Amino acid sequence: MEKLQSMLFRPKIAEAVRCSNFTTAADILHHNERDLAKKLNLSGREVSELVNTIVREMIPYPPKNALMLLKDGTHRALSTGDKQIDKIIGGGILSKGITEIVGESSVGKTQLCLQLCLTVQLPEKLGGLNGGAVYISTEGNFHLRLSDLETQRNVLDNQLSILISSNNIRLIVIDSVTANFRTFETTEIPNFRQRALEISQMGIQLKEISDRFNAPVVCVNQVSDNFIIDETYGEDDSDAHYEYNYYQKQLLIGDGTKVPALGLMWSSVINARIVLSRPKRFLTEEGSINDNGPRTIALMMAPHAPRRFGEYYIDGSGVHGLVN
Repeated sequence: MEKLQSMLFRPKIAEAVRCSNFTTAADILHHNERDLAKKLNLSGREVSELVNTIVREMIPYPPKNALMLLKDGTHRALSTGDKQIDKIIGGGILSKGITEIVGESSVGKTQLCLQLCLTVQLPEKLGGLNGGAVYISTEGNFHLRLSDLETQRNVLDNQLSILISSNNIRLIVIDSVTANFRTFETTEIPNFRQRALEISQMGIQLKEISDRFNAPVVCVNQVSDNFIIDETYGEDDSDAHYEYNYYQKQLLIGDGTKVPALGLMWSSVINARIVLSRPKRFLTEEGSINDNGPRTIALMMAPHAPRRFGEYYIDGSGVHGLVN
């Protein structure tokens, strides 16, 4: 996000900003005008002038419409290395925006991300982006991982942009985006408002980085149980009840008992969602685990392709789509 010190304000407004704790445009835009007036000791008209100046500095003029963005030549698709999976997900991973890969444990989310780290190094004519990858691990068996939200915040705020700009990085992977937000769920009174704010700010940062460096951001997400509201609940508030159930059904994964973690706030941040699922596993009479059914991959939402489904398998050479 652009620094405030690089913007031109009237002397009184510039002095108020300089004496405040605000350093970036996002710091200002995340507050309403009443709060800004109190924190900066400015009038309502001066705060409006401040906000309008920031907006004019940030938005290029004339603004680009969707057709202009499509034809500007900067959009690329990163191949997964498998033609069938690329077909299912609309040609590959878009080079701008946040793509989520979500599913239960051991469905191949990390495997697919590692595969993308290989294909991104290929030249563009072979489906790559001719660059490197940054793999940010927050859990698992990696030697180095971001094990708390404060460390993750520091990396995204201060280190990631420097690393990308100095090393020709064309792919950012976060595996997983869920782990460090569990701290908000393990407290005695979960602070959902603070968690939503953190998720929103992280999404803004990742989209800015993706747009600035024309590099896709791939985030691994986990799942949580889907709690179904009793049909008799909320009879006096049928509209809210219907709306809740409608959105829950849009998020269902696999057999309908799971939904992506982090809720609707995170779902509103991402640009595309790829769902990996597998059949239910059960113990046989011999004591072995039976999960011989097909694994499924689905493009649940994306700005460039309709919803699609397919089947896949994993072997020693990676993740592959099944041709029907």
